[in-house]
Amino acid sequence: MFDYEEKAKQNYAKFMEFIESDSRAEQLKAMYEKLGEQLISAPASSKTHYHNAFPGGYIDHVVHVCESATKVAMTYKGIGGNVDFTKQEMVFAALHHDLGKLGTEDGPYYIDQDSDWHRKRGEMYKHNEHIQYMKVTDRALYMLQKCGIEMTEKEWLAIKLSDGIYDEGNVAYYKNFSVYPMKTNLPYIIHWADHMASMAEKDMVKF
Repeated sequence: MFDYEEKAKQNYAKFMEFIESDSRAEQLKAMYEKLGEQLISAPASSKTHYHNAFPGGYIDHVVHVCESATKVAMTYKGIGGNVDFTKQEMVFAALHHDLGKLGTEDGPYYIDQDSDWHRKRGEMYKHNEHIQYMKVTDRALYMLQKCGIEMTEKEWLAIKLSDGIYDEGNVAYYKNFSVYPMKTNLPYIIHWADHMASMAEKDMVKF
């Protein structure tokens, strides 16, 4: 039987290693202290047919995306792509692209689904209506700025655009009439890593 608690501990250790390697480590740790156990206990999605809809699914996902981004960036560089960002920028964006799913110090983003009808159909969590609605990436950027954590332009764009054109609001960035609308490739790397990690996590349930 899969030990979710042990996996969460391993993921937390990896997560903190990544945080400690960042020059903003103290500010980041202070932010996560405000969020309490949400970092460890939050799921990555609400439905079992999405991905990682279990306690600890969030931290498992962001660590997975971080590790995947490293491999994607290496592959991209290997086929002639331009890696025009630092490792710190890539790791920071990967770890925080879904930060909004933790909610705020006022409450979690996801709460347990109390409807048996919904649970039987795979919806294990529901959105917490007691906190202000925001898109996940918008809340991520809001939380980071609220805690005084400065970002580079590349990090900001990579977090904002991590859902690719699955978020219609990103079309203006990705589909632009400029010759080279994106001045950095980091948003592509983070989106590809996020999408592939999510699909792999869904496969673990599907198969």
